[in-house]
Amino acid sequence: MEIRKTMRPMSHKGTPMGDDTVREYIFFTVEYNHYRDVSDAIENAVRDCEDMRECECVLALPDSYTDNGEETPLIISFHGSGARVCEKDNMIGGLAFVTQCVNAGYAALDVNGSEPHGKTIGCFEHLMAAYKAYRYAVKHFNLSRNVLVAGGSMGGQSAFNFINMFPSIVTAAGIFFPRLNMDTVDVNGHSCLGSWDKLAVQGNDGTPRSRIINAHRFPSEEWCEQNTIGFNPHRIRSFVNSDGERVVIPPCPIKIWHGTADNTIDYVISEEYARAVRRAGCYIELHLLEGVGHKTTPVMRQELLMWFNRFI
Repeated sequence: MEIRKTMRPMSHKGTPMGDDTVREYIFFTVEYNHYRDVSDAIENAVRDCEDMRECECVLALPDSYTDNGEETPLIISFHGSGARVCEKDNMIGGLAFVTQCVNAGYAALDVNGSEPHGKTIGCFEHLMAAYKAYRYAVKHFNLSRNVLVAGGSMGGQSAFNFINMFPSIVTAAGIFFPRLNMDTVDVNGHSCLGSWDKLAVQGNDGTPRSRIINAHRFPSEEWCEQNTIGFNPHRIRSFVNSDGERVVIPPCPIKIWHGTADNTIDYVISEEYARAVRRAGCYIELHLLEGVGHKTTPVMRQELLMWFNRFI
């Protein structure tokens, strides 16, 4: 069932968002299979199952949208930690990153994810819920089947994981200050702390480490490389070359924006990711913004629109 609300979105702190206007948002739910087979047991029996869950989703359509004629380009925009998709609380998740794009004629979609607090950190279930929401959106609205992908912070990790899991539907990605490393990565002698290693308690939702353990279904309190394969962006579609350097082969063009004063996610990991992509001979752009912290800026949002305009 769809709920259409004309409203001004609220932030995760419960205050009106200062950079958005009143518009209609379409909230709906999709069903996705929450089950993930992470067992190595040998058994001659059906082990897979359909553990169906519901996920809340939100869609914004531009003023230029029509039910017929040319399809409206669609952005899937993944929210960061602290944001959610919640109709009851007027929260629109990652759509906050792309309001300028919606004003310019793009549709935008996000999902809450596989946990009520939304902090699912790019896990398999979050991606499947996003894919089901995409299928719903293009079935019921006149939207492009090929999508653009956006995201910020934790949502940057979800965005990277989505483009790698569903490369056939993604044209390009534009991502703000992304979480690129679940485990700690050493970059030229500089240690970039991964979300697995972050132990600071955040509100009532535990630590980033505890959320990684839960969302990626670790069998114990220890790091489980097997359960992170396909979901740790710095290592997806990658190999280590003969010089000991990481090489990453993304499935589409990517642009990243990252502030040099970001104390939440170290910008040097974005630099290293860009180097790893270029070692593969693939295309990526990186715009570092001097003195900018862990937040989007008018420069980022304007450039995101211009980046996406290249692909429609």
